[in-house]
Amino acid sequence: MVKLAWPVVLSEIGWMTMGIVDTIMVGRVGPEAIGGVSVDGVLYFSVVVFGLGMLLGLDALVSHAFGARQLRECHAWLLHGVYLSFGLVVPLTLLLSFFWLFPALGIHPAVLRQTLPFLISGPSSGGFCHCCCSPPSAAIFKP
Repeated sequence: MVKLAWPVVLSEIGWMTMGIVDTIMVGRVGPEAIGGVSVDGVLYFSVVVFGLGMLLGLDALVSHAFGARQLRECHAWLLHGVYLSFGLVVPLTLLLSFFWLFPALGIHPAVLRQTLPFLISGPSSGGFCHCCCSPPSAAIFKP
């Protein structure tokens, strides 16, 4: 069980470490910057979790095909996952572009001024690393 769990555990530790590093790096700038990074991290993480949830159903399909040694079917499911990922990129990115709604959510204007540059410049956390290290890819592509 430990052999199967270590890639997921490492990716989660990496995810948390990136949040801590983000906070440390902007901590000297001021409390608004810490708030900006935190809001950015929460928003980005929410979108990433939604995307991962959409792909979670592939775990059973890919694992079943791989366990049955049906590599064509396994590769087909993986390819469908790639297509689904590319199909989700634009809608999920657009979801993050609704930053003009943030004042209605009660985010303080000073924090909002710090959040927008982080949000526009891209994710401050390691979402790609998290996605690449989570099942089924971690189980299938292990040496």
